[in-house]
Amino acid sequence: MWIVLLVNVIVAAVAVIFGFQNRVETLNLFNAGIVFITFGIVLLLGAIPVYQDFSTSSILMFIAGILIIVRIIMLAVSLITKVPRTVNLQDIAISLMIAAVCLIYFMHGLNLSLSNLVVPELALIIGIILFYFKRKRQ
Repeated sequence: MWIVLLVNVIVAAVAVIFGFQNRVETLNLFNAGIVFITFGIVLLLGAIPVYQDFSTSSILMFIAGILIIVRIIMLAVSLITKVPRTVNLQDIAISLMIAAVCLIYFMHGLNLSLSNLVVPELALIIGIILFYFKRKRQ
C-alpha cells in the first residue's frame, strides 16, 4: 500500500507543480466551493468500500461533511456577492489528485484490495484527464 501511496503522491506533486507554475490567480468563492465539494464527494465515495473499519470510515465521512458544509456557506456567500461563476478545471483536477492521495493515506492500514483502491485511483485518473483538458467553463 505504501508503494501505491508513493506513486500517487509523486503524480499529484508533479501536477501541482506544473499546475501552479506561471499561474494568474483566478480563484473565487464559487470555484473554491466547487473544489471543496469535489474533495468532499471523493472522500464520501472512498468511505463506502471501508465501511467495516469504523475509524477510517468515520474520519472520511467527518472530513467530507465539513467540506460540504463549507461549500454550502461559500455558495451562499458567492450568490450574495454575485461573484463570477467560473469553474477552473485545473483546480478541480488538482483537488481530485490530492483527494486520491488523502484517501490512500487514510486507508494505508487496511488490506491492499481492488475494492479499496477503486475510488482513489479513479479520482486520480479523472484528475489527470481534467488536468490535460484544463480550460475554463462558465
